[in-house]
Amino acid sequence: MSVKEGKQTFSSIENALRILKAFSMDSPELRVTDLAEELNLAKSTVHRLLTTMAGEGFVFKDPRSSAYSLGVSVLSLTNIVHSQLHILEDATPLLNMLTEKTRESSHIAILEGNEVIYLQKIESEYTSRITTHIGRRNPVHCTGSGQAILAFEKEGVIDQLLAKPLQRFTENTITDADKLRKRLHEVKQLGYVVNSEEFEKEIIAIGAPIFNEKEEVIASVNITGPVVRLEKRAKQHQSIVEVVHTAKRITELIKLRKRNSYMQQKPY
Repeated sequence: MSVKEGKQTFSSIENALRILKAFSMDSPELRVTDLAEELNLAKSTVHRLLTTMAGEGFVFKDPRSSAYSLGVSVLSLTNIVHSQLHILEDATPLLNMLTEKTRESSHIAILEGNEVIYLQKIESEYTSRITTHIGRRNPVHCTGSGQAILAFEKEGVIDQLLAKPLQRFTENTITDADKLRKRLHEVKQLGYVVNSEEFEKEIIAIGAPIFNEKEEVIASVNITGPVVRLEKRAKQHQSIVEVVHTAKRITELIKLRKRNSYMQQKPY
């Protein structure tokens, strides 16, 4: 069975997955009407899919509010995913050290389409309004974590992103494709990015890429903090040093894990 949305046709499985992805830290509870409007689906279709998913434990319906939230089956799958993401096992202690040294929140992010997804976050000691959390998706073209990855991606990936309009979030957001290409070239030359108020006002992000054993960029590490702290030259310079060092250490651990895995499999 499939459902049409504009010119696209989605199967029931695809729509069920779209419903699951609609839940987030910002929207942990959603009603049938909310999902129908957001996904451009008939209410009857959303209700039928939610009823099926509730029966399998993937969503839970609050009997008082009739709102749905993610169920325990999603939690069990999340635990499996985390157990397989070796990058988090390797990176988390280093992220803790990065936050301790810079006193700013640190993150690990990966690229998916035109967004970055935050896999890990270590909170700073300061109260912050920065919109990042584990599982959150942010645009790739105007975030420090996104630009740090995109600068080292293949040209085809960059071309695909720049073929679409670039959304503006602040007056500093780069929305011109040629200017963004130039920016990414500079980031690649430097090996890090300092992103000043391109996604959020009064916020600076400093990011650096993480590579695998094939020297392919697979993620980024970054810190975010207010302009009043990170615009200071000495603080910013030291933060850049720490972010780049952390990214290199995580890369080394990923390569070491791969080599150890190969040696264990090698017959003697």
